[in-house]
Amino acid sequence: MKKRGEKTIGRLIKEYRKAQGMSQMKLAEMVGVSYQQVQKYEKDTNNISIERLRQIANALGVPLKNFFEQGEWTVAEKPAVYGKLTDDEQLLLHTFRGIKDKKLKKAAIDFLKSLTK
Repeated sequence: MKKRGEKTIGRLIKEYRKAQGMSQMKLAEMVGVSYQQVQKYEKDTNNISIERLRQIANALGVPLKNFFEQGEWTVAEKPAVYGKLTDDEQLLLHTFRGIKDKKLKKAAIDFLKSLTK
């Protein structure tokens, strides 16, 4: 949950846009989306891809890095090549990632492999 006054990417987009004296419509035209989409980005209603954020940064004339506080963000993983994970698969992966001990992780993998034989 974000704290009151915390700068989100959406808020930063809005601040940079207003500082440029640019309307949502103009920004939308520059990046190839509807002005409603810009509204959703600014209100943090919709997620924004890094490529779209790069386009917005270019349109606003600010470096992409200005949207990130060092150490505060991580890069999302690419989607799995085998398609969307089921709820059970997501739970299994989340649980597995919570195991910190390398020996326990290996034991869990070995156990799961034994179930498939």
